[in-house]
Amino acid sequence: MKYFISYIIFFSLFAGCGYKPASHYAKDTISGDVYVDVTIDINNAQNAVLIKDAMNEMILNQFEATLTNSKSTADTLVTVSLSSVSHTAIISDNEGYAKTYRTTVTISVSYKKQNKSAISLSVSNYYDYSVDADSTLTEQKKQEAVKIAATKALSNIFSKIAISSLKEKE
Repeated sequence: MKYFISYIIFFSLFAGCGYKPASHYAKDTISGDVYVDVTIDINNAQNAVLIKDAMNEMILNQFEATLTNSKSTADTLVTVSLSSVSHTAIISDNEGYAKTYRTTVTISVSYKKQNKSAISLSVSNYYDYSVDADSTLTEQKKQEAVKIAATKALSNIFSKIAISSLKEKE
C-alpha cells in the first residue's frame, strides 16, 4: 500500500507540472509526410540502401510519421548520408597479423520542416569483428560489420533529434 501511494504521488507530480517525455518533442520535429533522401557514396553504394531502409523504418515506427515519394508535398525533408567508414585493427596475433577489427561508421542527418531552417547532426557507432584466413569470409564479415554499426548509429538519431528539438524550444 505504501508503494502504491508513492507511485500515485510520483505520477501526479509529473502530470501536474506539464512533463512531456523527450520523444514527444522528437515526434513533433519529424512529423506529417516525410521524404527521405539518401546521398549515395560510390565507395559505399551497397550500404546506402541499408541506411535508407533503416531510416524509413525509424520514421514509421519511432516518429510515427508517414513516408511520401514526393519531395514537393513533404512536410519534412530528411537527408541521410554515410559520412565515413573506417576499419581499424584492434587485436593482433603474435606474428603481427590483425585478428580483430573495429568498424566505425559515421552518418550525417539533416532534417528540415517546411518554412524552417535545416538542422544537421551526425551519429556514429562501431562494431568489432574477428577475421579468418579466408578472404571471402573476411569481406562478408566486413560488410556485415558496416551494416551493424550503421544500424546502431541510426538508433541514436531519435534521441539526438529529441535533444536538438528541446534546445530549439528554449
